Amino acid sequence: MISPFDKPVRRFRDLLVLDDGIVVATDSIGGIGPKPADTVASDPVTVAHFALRVPLLEIICVGAQPIAVIDDLCVELHPTGEPMMAEIRRLAAEAGVPSDAVTGSTEENVATNATGIGVTVLGRLPEGSRVEAQSQPGDVVLCAGLPVSAPRDRIVVGHPAQVPVASVRAAIASGLVHDAVPVGSKGLAWEVPQLADPAGLRPVWVDDTPVSRTDSGGPSSCVLLSCAPASVDRLRTIIGAAVPLHRVARLVAR
Repeated sequence: MISPFDKPVRRFRDLLVLDDGIVVATDSIGGIGPKPADTVASDPVTVAHFALRVPLLEIICVGAQPIAVIDDLCVELHPTGEPMMAEIRRLAAEAGVPSDAVTGSTEENVATNATGIGVTVLGRLPEGSRVEAQSQPGDVVLCAGLPVSAPRDRIVVGHPAQVPVASVRAAIASGLVHDAVPVGSKGLAWEVPQLADPAGLRPVWVDDTPVSRTDSGGPSSCVLLSCAPASVDRLRTIIGAAVPLHRVARLVAR
């Protein structure tokens, strides 16, 4: 019998990549929610939305199709867990994951005084494709959305500075994007080199961009896209006129 550990597993950025074309991303949130011991007050829907948003975008940005979502809720089903599960199913459907491919659990054995949630997303790569750095010399780096994060900003579902999951999905599906990465708490100064370094490139920053290099992107409020300069106008149309889209760097050979 072949052990599952006989198949190689490798890391790419924050993903686990299996050699049968499956990619795995995960994230968690704790102490944010509606319960008395939570450090930051928030409603269950908002917590669930952003817990899923991060790993969902990580899967989409490498060109994989999300195929399953697992939510582990460290809260009771009623009243906290039910709206969280409903929002997870809604956002998963936006990324093409049917409701019967969403599963999880809640805490029904003990009372919980603080909110906790972990979400794992499985994705499948297109036949014959690989997860690898694909930025090219001469690419521009676009920031779709803006880096917004609590407590500096008020984070809500549908914030106008946040790029929608559907917009990122459409941009990747267009074939115009060479590489993409969601922006996290370390900001653009950390994430732009993630597009450049593995491809043997270096970034040349755009001086007059209004996008901060150091502000936290929080729960992936914005996504970086590398593409040919000739593709920028087309991507603006695909992503949508209401979504902020700025050139932040260009990539050149080292």
